Amino acid sequence: MEPDDSIQNPEEKEYSSVCVGREADIKKSERMTAVVHDREVVIFYHKGQYHAMDIRCYHSGGPLHLGEIEDFDGRPCIVCPWHKYKITLTTGEGLYQAINPKDPSAKPKWCSKGIKQRIHTVTVENGNIYVTLSKEPFKCDSDYYATGQYKVIRSSSR
Repeated sequence: MEPDDSIQNPEEKEYSSVCVGREADIKKSERMTAVVHDREVVIFYHKGQYHAMDIRCYHSGGPLHLGEIEDFDGRPCIVCPWHKYKITLTTGEGLYQAINPKDPSAKPKWCSKGIKQRIHTVTVENGNIYVTLSKEPFKCDSDYYATGQYKVIRSSSR
C-alpha cells in the first residue's frame, strides 16, 4: 500500500447515507456536528433548509460550527470565527468584497472565489437526518483539512 492510499479522496469512493441525528434536535440547535465515513461535517438548519459541509474552513482550518450565519448579497453564508471568511451554505463558494481602485465613486461588490468548501447532501426521512458525502469529482480547498495529516478525527484502522 502506498503512503497516500490512506488519504480519503471524496471523488474516488462511494459513500452511503449516514444517519447523524433527529430532525427535532437540529431544528432546536440550528446546527450539529457529525463524523460521516471518517469525515467531520457540520449540518446547519437555516430558514427551513438543511446544509452540510466540511467542518473546517478551507482557509486555515477554523471551526465553522462555531461561526455565525449571515446573509451577504442575498446569499446565506457561514462566517468563519477565526478570520471572518464568508462561505455560502448552498454552494461552498468563498465570497469577498471588491472595488475598482480606478473608480473613486465605486461601491464594493460581492464576488466569488469559486467553490472552496466541500458541500454534502442532507436528506430527511422519518424524522431522521442523513448526510451523504459529496461525490463531486474535483479537489476542494477544504479537503486539505478534512483529509490527510491535518484531519482531526483519525480512523480506528490506522
